[in-house]
Amino acid sequence: MLLLVSFKKISCFYITAFPLPPGLCNSLESWMIVPNIKQNHYTVHGLQSGTKYIFVVKAINQAGSRSSEPGTLKTNSQPFKLDPKSAHKKLKVSHDNLTVERDETTSKKGHSQDRFSSQSSYGVVGNVYIDSGRHYWEALIGGSTWYAIGIAYKSAPKHEWIGKNSASWVLCRCNNSWVVRHNSKELAIEPSPHLRRVGVLLDYDAGYVAFYDAVGSQHLHTFHVSFVQPVCPVFNVWNKCLTILTGLPIPDHLEGLESNN
Repeated sequence: MLLLVSFKKISCFYITAFPLPPGLCNSLESWMIVPNIKQNHYTVHGLQSGTKYIFVVKAINQAGSRSSEPGTLKTNSQPFKLDPKSAHKKLKVSHDNLTVERDETTSKKGHSQDRFSSQSSYGVVGNVYIDSGRHYWEALIGGSTWYAIGIAYKSAPKHEWIGKNSASWVLCRCNNSWVVRHNSKELAIEPSPHLRRVGVLLDYDAGYVAFYDAVGSQHLHTFHVSFVQPVCPVFNVWNKCLTILTGLPIPDHLEGLESNN
């Protein structure tokens, strides 16, 4: 028996259109041929992360052929961890490299002032550089009232407050105020005062990064960017801690909405 598996990445135009568009599988180039199949399952490799696909299976033998109904599959986003080697000396990264915490044992003298110092970014980056595809991750706010979450180019200054330069895009909380910042330009936003989980949706190819209240499903802001370098996730924390959640699927309520924000 010969098993044909057809799969095609779908754009936002087909997210709610589960039936296959006319002619989708008419081309032989859209089929993957699996000869001499002996089991009722097969693993398809090479799918992009954070993407929806339509699958069709067509079985062929001497009696004829028959195709399955179209089925959809959503791949998870690319997982990553924090890079402890990149962390500021006043930050502690957990053993599993998923939580970053301000080291409260350091001197608090001048603490308020050095938050604004260009030499006190108190940052750490993710251990991945992204140059294509769609990606989603979340940050759990562990009681912190002073933090920044976003993305930056590899070339971004290592000791400068993220968002102060043209190579980084972030959402920040500074005590009781929230802003999004890029190239030192700030825009005030109004999330829930009890924001506890920030979602970040990056579509490198479409050119945007969007921030969400991951619990309340509230859109907070979208930066539209023509990316020219790989980017990495970045996190600053000036008190308490942040924990990252990665390798997640893009939430269903964001599919088809993010590019219109």
